[in-house]
Amino acid sequence: MTRRRRGARRGHYNKRLTPDEQVVRREAAFAAIRRLYCEVVPVWRFCERGYCRRHRQCTGDAARCLARGWPSMPPEVQKAAFHQVVAGGPHRRPPATHTEWHLRRFPQTNFVS
Repeated sequence: MTRRRRGARRGHYNKRLTPDEQVVRREAAFAAIRRLYCEVVPVWRFCERGYCRRHRQCTGDAARCLARGWPSMPPEVQKAAFHQVVAGGPHRRPPATHTEWHLRRFPQTNFVS
């Protein structure tokens, strides 16, 4: 009986990212978090596109829609939205990366400005 060899790269994971990779991951996490805020908060009401208002969901640029609608919402709604986003939105989506998990817990002002 021959002995099975383990892979040469077993246990050697690239745990450090280059600065460019960190920026890409961070921007992807911000985009995902903005989409969650658009699902949780009715920003489609403030959208200038009729398509979003007609379908009652944000279908355009999430950053622009949030920047327009967020300041007009009461603080109670903003705080409730923050807690829902930390939990994963209305569908309880888990974060795709650890970066997204970490950034979900930051104040919402980082994502809507």
